[in-house]
Amino acid sequence: MLLHHSMLSLLLISTTSYLIPTQFLDRGSGRLEATAMNNYVAVNQKNNMAFDLNSYQWKNRLLLVFAPNENSPAYQRQMQLFQGKQADFQERDLLLVEIFTEGTSRAAGKKLDDEDISRVRSQFNVDPQKFQTILVGKDGQSKRREDNPINPEVIFQQIDAMPMRQREMQGDR
Repeated sequence: MLLHHSMLSLLLISTTSYLIPTQFLDRGSGRLEATAMNNYVAVNQKNNMAFDLNSYQWKNRLLLVFAPNENSPAYQRQMQLFQGKQADFQERDLLLVEIFTEGTSRAAGKKLDDEDISRVRSQFNVDPQKFQTILVGKDGQSKRREDNPINPEVIFQQIDAMPMRQREMQGDR
């Protein structure tokens, strides 16, 4: 389906909240130049892929770990519990997302920007000064929320009981 240029620009502006640089406008009509705009969208999608929940949907489960900072005792304890569990995370398509009020937040090792952090914190209604873990299923829905460090085996058991995971274990990925 082809989108009219003005619809495309409205769609891009409303979904990305970016201002369209003037070099991408056709000088005569004020419309977007397709080639330049496509390059601009590709670059910004690449830069913005660090944490867009929709980009993980149906591919990965997410374990969001919120903490005031990396020195938070609850965060430190949670990371200790996760040590040596990388294969279990990988087997379940589970990605760790660390979101801090102060410090460098990461999604699967990639740095998150402040906008991403604010959006996710708001979406899941997490107080910036509290520790919290949230399990997000492949469907993008919150499956579990904990205010204290949680044993990863509990998370793995919950995932393994999910119908989609049951199918994955039977080889129907």
